[in-house]
Amino acid sequence: MIKQYRLLLLALLLIGCKREPAIELEDFNLDSKVSTYVSDKNKYKTYTNYYQIKSEVIGADTVSDGEFIGSEQPVRIDYKQQMFSYKDVIARFGDFEFNAINFATTITGRLMVFNAVAGKISLEETQRFVQLLNYKYGKAVRTKGDFIKPFYIYTWQLKDRIIKYCVVSEDDSSNLKIVADKDQQTIKEEKKETYLKAFIYIIKKEYADQVIGEMSSGDLLYCD
Repeated sequence: MIKQYRLLLLALLLIGCKREPAIELEDFNLDSKVSTYVSDKNKYKTYTNYYQIKSEVIGADTVSDGEFIGSEQPVRIDYKQQMFSYKDVIARFGDFEFNAINFATTITGRLMVFNAVAGKISLEETQRFVQLLNYKYGKAVRTKGDFIKPFYIYTWQLKDRIIKYCVVSEDDSSNLKIVADKDQQTIKEEKKETYLKAFIYIIKKEYADQVIGEMSSGDLLYCD
């Protein structure tokens, strides 16, 4: 009987420790196909060229070189998140979880860069994540970027890829947050929240010149 209880307890512990399925970023395969992440099975029902993974909605957009109006040449396809939930775990690196993904491919579908976003993260978590990557890949080169606000970029150079990690301070200044008090019959604006948002970029080295500093919108623009 005691043995049965122990087996039951072990089974419950294993169930409790089971992690939510997610895209594994550690040793990420940059040769994987687009259909690994978005395909006909998760196409968004309302709009064309949109996909849904859990709560995240991703839009596909062909980017042209823009050199000559009327004769632009397509250079890549961006898959960018349009909305996501902080509750979702879409990707993971070790024990660190990310809520959304973005990526870009060549016109023929080869991955150029894969990005994951942690929508809200503490300073301590970002420091621990940098320590993890420093331990795994060697000490990062830290530089400073600037888009609306300055932010730090940590870069690791590997044989076949470049990994970048950016931590950006965000706030809800663009959103109107109000609180209704039924007892006092008043409505007042709630204090805006400031928080950190983190981005990891895994860049295929052969496309580095076409990716780093070349993205102009969405979460990919912090890849600098």
